[in-house]
Amino acid sequence: MNIINQLTMRYMKHNKSRTIVTIIGAVISVAMLTAVFTIKASFMDMMQREAIHFSGKWNAAFLDVAGEDVDRITNKAEIEGYDIENELGFARLANSKNSKKPYLYVTEHSNHDLLAVSTLEGRLPKTEDELVISKPFMQTSGVPWKVGDVITLEFGERSEIVEGVKMPLVRQDPYYSKEVFTPEHSKTYTITGIVQAPAREYDAAAAYRAFSGLSKNHLKAGSPYTVSVEYKDYKKWGTDVYKVSDNIASNVHRVKDQVKSSGVKIEYHRNLLLYSGISNDDRFVTTMYMAVITIGTIIMIGSISLIYNAFAISLSERSRALGMLSSVGATKQQKRASVFFEATVIGIFAIPVGLLFGSLGIGVTFELLSPFIQRMFSVSEPIRIVIEPFSVIAVILVSILTLFISAWLPAVRASRITTISAIRQNKDIEMKSNDVRTSKVTRKWFGFEAELGLKNIKRNKHHYRTTVFSLAISVILFLAASSFSLYLDKSYNMAQAPVPYDVSVYVSGDDLAGVKTLTNELMTVKHVSSKVKTQKFTTALNLKEDQVAMDIAKRLAPYEGAYTLNANIVSLDDTSFTNYLKTLGINNKKLEGANIPAVLVNQFTVKEKRIFTDITQLNVNEGTDLSFSINEDGSEAKWNIQIASITDKRPPFMHHYQEDPSIVTLVVSEHGFDNMLQQMGNVHVPNYMNSEVQFTTEQSIDLENEIVPITNSYPSINAYTTNLIELRQSELDRATVISVFLYGFVILIGLICTATIINTISTGMALRKREFAMLTSVGMTPKSMKRMIRFEGLFYAMKSLLYGLPISLGVIYFIYKILSRNFSFDFTLPWVDIILAVVGVFFIVGLTILYATRKQNGQNIVEALKNENS
Repeated sequence: MNIINQLTMRYMKHNKSRTIVTIIGAVISVAMLTAVFTIKASFMDMMQREAIHFSGKWNAAFLDVAGEDVDRITNKAEIEGYDIENELGFARLANSKNSKKPYLYVTEHSNHDLLAVSTLEGRLPKTEDELVISKPFMQTSGVPWKVGDVITLEFGERSEIVEGVKMPLVRQDPYYSKEVFTPEHSKTYTITGIVQAPAREYDAAAAYRAFSGLSKNHLKAGSPYTVSVEYKDYKKWGTDVYKVSDNIASNVHRVKDQVKSSGVKIEYHRNLLLYSGISNDDRFVTTMYMAVITIGTIIMIGSISLIYNAFAISLSERSRALGMLSSVGATKQQKRASVFFEATVIGIFAIPVGLLFGSLGIGVTFELLSPFIQRMFSVSEPIRIVIEPFSVIAVILVSILTLFISAWLPAVRASRITTISAIRQNKDIEMKSNDVRTSKVTRKWFGFEAELGLKNIKRNKHHYRTTVFSLAISVILFLAASSFSLYLDKSYNMAQAPVPYDVSVYVSGDDLAGVKTLTNELMTVKHVSSKVKTQKFTTALNLKEDQVAMDIAKRLAPYEGAYTLNANIVSLDDTSFTNYLKTLGINNKKLEGANIPAVLVNQFTVKEKRIFTDITQLNVNEGTDLSFSINEDGSEAKWNIQIASITDKRPPFMHHYQEDPSIVTLVVSEHGFDNMLQQMGNVHVPNYMNSEVQFTTEQSIDLENEIVPITNSYPSINAYTTNLIELRQSELDRATVISVFLYGFVILIGLICTATIINTISTGMALRKREFAMLTSVGMTPKSMKRMIRFEGLFYAMKSLLYGLPISLGVIYFIYKILSRNFSFDFTLPWVDIILAVVGVFFIVGLTILYATRKQNGQNIVEALKNENS
């Protein structure tokens, strides 16, 4: 170690307080960077595992592949594993107690593990003569099958007669009371297990799912198969996954409806690929990377400002020492190197400690959030910390860069210190004749102490600029972090479409009285937290050009001067309707007078591909009558609905976003809905109408068991039950976790900003001991001294806000533009956070000055005047 470095080490030991503060600042910086990289790696790992748990580990599925061409896919060198699927179709369940699910839907698979089919009891099937049944089948079918039973299934085709034409029904079609099942063949199976398959258990609307084995040797030429594949090291491929898949697909034949053609369609496991960092949506990926870069930049700027101030403000402490080094022959490079050596020593201590504390901090956070995260991703193990070698290297490199940038300007200033300037110490205080002039208003309004404080600020420009810069950066960072969290939360809420219920029963049929009786009976079930009954009538709505808002005019084209939209006229049960009106702040009397009054939901979020936009549909006012008409086989019905209120608040049945911007939602009471139906005349209303009862519950299985006998007692009515409890709970948990991390991010940035302000003010006060001692020696009273310092703090706070707030607005708008690339919402300012930033600056500056002045009270004037470092 050379003499310069030895002197630097001695100086750092002598000034332990400043050294410790600087190391703590660097530790915070490294810890936050470590946290960001660890959170990213851990959550990407968790989301990948969740995608695999829910849908399997396949990357691409080739649909309708001819049996003779399957080997062309499975023998490719790029393939790590594969599953071959053969759809056997519907098999009748003669003794099912759930009349709305009277079938099994059976598929054969060569590799169930690839598709997230896991056993709860028994084992997976190995041959075409073995079968596993799903968990929902055991819970609600009422069929007393068990592992080891030998059963015979009768396979066939479902169909419905529509206007004399036989129409086949597919997997997605619900059960219809008038449908016909045509047996085709039967097959005997041995039940080997009970399984759960989250992505597949509910993919057949009128059937329970069951899975059988499939041997590659039994494939039939000319028959269609789905081949799902997992690629080797696909995470390293990036978007080449899509190129490789396209190449494979172009070299095999497709069989559809017994017609053979070249090339097959591909379905990708988009969630797994996305969470592996692979997406063919460049706009979406760019937005996500820009968001991550924004977080990293905010942290880096905060860290640089904190560490830079530790070097810059205290540089005057070393100015005489550096001047003496210059007098004995130290070069500019050596003086500059002394500052960089100090930064290196700080980094040697701070980087390992920051890595450790950052990892421990995230570990504790994950431990506290473990219950939410486990439910969110349906995993039995807690979230695991993933620390990638690349992440550690990135944190170290970014930390070194941060320290280098922080030390660069002080190092340059240090290299320019000459012997004479160091002795005179005139670099920190450079004045021209007019530099310390102050307005007469300052002295008149605030007194002599305020004027003296303002002169001190102007006299020591370097310290003044450093302090104001530090405070302004703190304001900018805090508002940038809080606005980023605000907009990210908005983007998340737009992107998520959690259904507002856990279990729903969809009801339709020609017997309208029976439908109403059934839905009323469903409203009496017990195992629920809340319930909503809706009736929906769908029809066309013709509007003039001036009645359509610009958001719709940009998306749809008029025809002969008018726009044709679809209208969903939806009634709520009386209790739900009254509660909805309360959330809108509407009195029931406002809906009196009109024959059919309605609430127009005129603003909502629409999803177009991966872009989410808040739109307004209609350009109408309250009191406007909307005219409707239906002409069916010579029977015509006309009626008007009056808009009693216009809102942007979703009714309880509406999802967070819609995918069709042309659907207008009108909410009416049951009485209004009945009045509308009375005006239908001879129109066949069931063609336009359906009903639904939605429940939230904590006992979904008990509720389903309560619903099944009710729906079974109405055999002529179509009723289809959907259980989405796991999906809804997952969405709610995900929102909780994201909120915790967003608020945690803002709090951490707030702590960095607070530490920066405290470090800046307290260090600056400590460096002015000689100045304060001199003022005391010429007769300045402690009371006047305190007033002067308080006014200085006031000036610092006001000037930092004067610079910080306008720049913050620009940064906030920049963040808004980044996220609005995919999530289009109105630009709003985080007013609460702005007020908090303003109050926080004054409060923290005031508190720090109060603490610093109390430390000055007991100082010895003579000792302070003698101290060279003050």
